[in-house]
Amino acid sequence: MYPQMEILETQNCILRPITLDDVDDLYEYYSKPDVVKFLPIKVHKTPSDTARFIKSFFINNYEKGRLGHYAVLLKNQNKVIGNVGFNNISQNATNGEIGICLNPDFWGNNLAYELTEVLLQYGFNKLNLNYIYAITYNDNIYSKCYLEKLNFTHNNDFVKRFKNSNNKTVKCNKFVLYRNDYTK
Repeated sequence: MYPQMEILETQNCILRPITLDDVDDLYEYYSKPDVVKFLPIKVHKTPSDTARFIKSFFINNYEKGRLGHYAVLLKNQNKVIGNVGFNNISQNATNGEIGICLNPDFWGNNLAYELTEVLLQYGFNKLNLNYIYAITYNDNIYSKCYLEKLNFTHNNDFVKRFKNSNNKTVKCNKFVLYRNDYTK
């Protein structure tokens, strides 16, 4: 369907392009304030909000030939438990921003680490990226910890401010992993 979006696999998960068939599963977590508090979007109030988001963000990127986010499915379930991927990069990019969002029912079991590892392998080995970065809200302690565990380094030169889902300005940090520092 979207040739630039190869199916990826981890020990526990299958990653495939997001479709409109995934509305209910994505709505389940995008409708939770605890999930979107670290994202630059508002809480989804209806499944229609999620359908619009899928079309405008995920599918729009796929149709433009860009790499994007994958639906994350546990191998033993036919349910989307999150999304992970590259944010708005073209196939010939030299660097890429990664992002991850998981249903809170699946927080705290190292899935974020596992999913980011497969993106690093794909980004460095298949896409030949020079570096991969992630932007986190300053208050998102878990993301900072698992990124540092994967050898990302905090880069103070890239501290930015974004409006979060409550329309408040929040401090963000950029974490970078260069190809030379990647160990897999």
